[in-house]
Amino acid sequence: MSYNSESVLPKAVALVQIRDIVGLLGYKNINDSLDVPGRIGSYFWYEEKDYHSYVGVELDIYRVSSGRITLTTRSRAGRSYWDLTQQNKTLKLIRDLLGGDFTTDAGRNRYWRPDAPPPPPLSSGCFIARWRFHNALGRARVYLTSRKFQGTIALEASSGLDFMDELNPRLLSNNFLLPYVVAIWEEYFRSTFAAALTYTKDREAVLRRARLSHEHLEQVILESQLIARVVADSFSFQRPSSIAEAFRLLDRKLDLAAAMRKPYRRRRTSLFDSIEALIEDRNKFVHTGRTNLKFFDTELNSALSDIEVAVNRAYECVAAHYRFAPSHDY
Repeated sequence: MSYNSESVLPKAVALVQIRDIVGLLGYKNINDSLDVPGRIGSYFWYEEKDYHSYVGVELDIYRVSSGRITLTTRSRAGRSYWDLTQQNKTLKLIRDLLGGDFTTDAGRNRYWRPDAPPPPPLSSGCFIARWRFHNALGRARVYLTSRKFQGTIALEASSGLDFMDELNPRLLSNNFLLPYVVAIWEEYFRSTFAAALTYTKDREAVLRRARLSHEHLEQVILESQLIARVVADSFSFQRPSSIAEAFRLLDRKLDLAAAMRKPYRRRRTSLFDSIEALIEDRNKFVHTGRTNLKFFDTELNSALSDIEVAVNRAYECVAAHYRFAPSHDY
């Protein structure tokens, strides 16, 4: 689902006028390599400041058969309050300065109305981190449902012989997927930490522990990364124990370890400990090439579920601590 608008401009309007206004509105020219009939310009707006954008706004300029110029905007269903505001602002400025009429999903010359007030920036930052993790984990699950194995050696359970299991392509595939899953796990916590660091009042403990390299400092100087993200990059967010330690630097009361250690499905092993073991398997595989010969599809799917539940618990713990409502509307 998407939200679309079309502005039909007077014949006297020149293309250069439109491009100047589009530039003033903050849109960037893009090349998507698509040959769309009549399209003479393609742009995109995305605002990273204060985590305003979730999906951004697409804008295209067309010259129709009558010679008139039309302008369309589009945002996806997951748009933010500020993405919607940008679409309304675009429609209003174009009409105020150049004339013409526009049509949206709300009707002719009618703007969209936000469903709710703008969320706090920290809430948006944490939501974006969780949303990106959701999408990345979904790709892993699509991969699992799409892959196919040939040959009798691709067993779905142990053969009872280690030297045979070491040749099982299913096990190798599952072990290959593990570094990817751990990478998106790390990225979720690093992004969330950067958002929390940006809007927390007490940064002293974090900055004292940050180990910034020359590369990190260069990123700050060149403004290629937000400072909070550069600081977050200097911490480890792989093991649950390291994650919990980093977040407690933000506030001693922010205890993600406790959230992950809460009982889960009456299991003896907590999510905290099971993910610690998963990280150990990942490191063995990445650094020594040793595969976990018990990591069949059942175990892999269980690991994906554990990772997702642990991330949800962490997200909800951060939300409760900073007093914003968590959203799972991806």
